[in-house]
Amino acid sequence: QPPVYRFRVNNHEPIALDAPAIIGRKPSAPRITSGRPARLIRVPSPLLEVSSTHLELRQHGASVIVTDLRSTNGTIVTIPGFSAQKLHQGESVVVSAGTVVDIGDGNLVEILPVERISAVG
Repeated sequence: QPPVYRFRVNNHEPIALDAPAIIGRKPSAPRITSGRPARLIRVPSPLLEVSSTHLELRQHGASVIVTDLRSTNGTIVTIPGFSAQKLHQGESVVVSAGTVVDIGDGNLVEILPVERISAVG
């Protein structure tokens, strides 16, 4: 069982990625789900740059997968050590800790390192 990644939206409290997370202006859960129900996270978007259901984060094994859920204005993903890339509608990318995802209107989603549970000697 790989350790669970965490993510943070707009510098709020970190959230464990122990279930898929769907982020958007007015997110709704997918009709077909497998495994744990998705966590819905609403972000402000006064300029309506963020789609209602914009982005999905999910952990798959030891990786995190970011998927643009056919958003109107797209998603910018910046993986450490690489230049920013724009996801096309419906596109997914595997990311690492330290990745920042820009979904518009100043909303930033940050992938945090896994929680290391260290045994105290």
